[in-house]
Amino acid sequence: MDEDLEIDWRLFGVTADGRRYDGLVRAVDDPFEGEPVQVLDIKATPADPFLDMQAMLIEMTKELRERFQRFQSQKAHAEADAAATADDTARKLAQTDAKAAIEAVSLIVRTLEKIDSLQRILIAERLEAEEAQAGSEDAVALKAEFERLVEERVKERLDARIKAWIRQGEHADGRPEGDDRGPDAGAGGGGGDGDGP
Repeated sequence: MDEDLEIDWRLFGVTADGRRYDGLVRAVDDPFEGEPVQVLDIKATPADPFLDMQAMLIEMTKELRERFQRFQSQKAHAEADAAATADDTARKLAQTDAKAAIEAVSLIVRTLEKIDSLQRILIAERLEAEEAQAGSEDAVALKAEFERLVEERVKERLDARIKAWIRQGEHADGRPEGDDRGPDAGAGGGGGDGDGP
């Protein structure tokens, strides 16, 4: 019984002769005839998972809104059929259809609310990640600025001490002013810091 069925493999994007994908796309009207056209393989490009998830949620939202409108119109038609018919069986069938459409609509609404919640969470996490990255960059920049200021201040203080030392000049015995060691301390002779007892 199933032996008489003929399958059009082109519906599934498969050719009967088993051609392999070579990165080329055939003409749009008939994908198996005409000159091949080079296309980019978008799977090879690095993707942003946030943008992929956002695109998927937007696409789901669009599809669910279309289904929501379809079920709303089915509900309206079923309610109109239930009110218009005098036959009890047909009325019950129309009411069952209306009830099923109402349940589908409520399920779609809950799903849309969850998608909205996911989108808000994704956006919040993206902002947190960007702030954390900016914060770490700010911390590195702040640390570098702090180190630069410290080095600048140390250099200023050293330069000031050197200038003060030069201005004050040296004593007659070759010691800078303020050096309280004896005259022999600089020559390494018999001072109190020697090795002996």
